[in-house]
Amino acid sequence: MSIARTYFFNKMGDDDLAGLFGKRENFFLENVDALNPTIARIQAMLNSEGMSSAVLRAPANPAPAFSELFPPLGLIGALFRALASSARPRADVTLRLTSNTSVSVIFARPRSSG
Repeated sequence: MSIARTYFFNKMGDDDLAGLFGKRENFFLENVDALNPTIARIQAMLNSEGMSSAVLRAPANPAPAFSELFPPLGLIGALFRALASSARPRADVTLRLTSNTSVSVIFARPRSSG
C-alpha cells in the first residue's frame, strides 16, 4: 500500500502540478489559499489531459448528521446514495475537500478489462 505524499500548493507552479497529475498517484495539497479558483484551475488542467473529475466536500471533522441521530433514516439515505452513485459515471479523479485549505487528489483505479 502506497502512502499519499503531501505538497504545499503555495510553493508550486503549474508545471509542478501538471507533473503530479502525470504520475497518476494520489496526493494531498495543503496551504491552498483560494479554494474555489484553485479547484477550477485543477479541473481545467485535468480536462486538458482528458481526465474527468468530481469534487467531494468531506471535512475531516464534520458535525453529526441528522441520519446519525435517527439510524433508520440513515439506512434509507445510504441506499439512495448508493443507487445515485451507481447511476452516474465514475470520475477519473476525485478532488476531496477536507478543509478550507486542503485537497486530497484521488485517482480512480483503472477498470479491469476482464
